[in-house]
Amino acid sequence: VWDTPPYPATHNMGTCRMGSDPSTSVVNEFGQAHEVPNLFIADGSVFPTSGSENPTLTISALAIRQAEYITSVMAEEMAG
Repeated sequence: VWDTPPYPATHNMGTCRMGSDPSTSVVNEFGQAHEVPNLFIADGSVFPTSGSENPTLTISALAIRQAEYITSVMAEEMAG
C-alpha cells in the first residue's frame, strides 16, 4: 500500500461552452461553432459547467449525437 498525498483531480471544462446564444456560448447543441460553421468541438470544453462525476460517458453521448447530426447534414447536401 502506498501512502499517496492528496492531489487535485480535475476535468477541465467550459472553455468552449455550448448554448443557443452566440453572445454567451461558442458552440450550438451539436458542438458546431456559431461563427465557423465547419468547426465542430467534441470534448468536455463544450460543457457549460463542470459536473461532480467523470464526464466520459456524457462526452461520448455528445460525440454520437454530433456524428449523427453531421451525417444528416452531409446526406441532405449530397441529395441536393
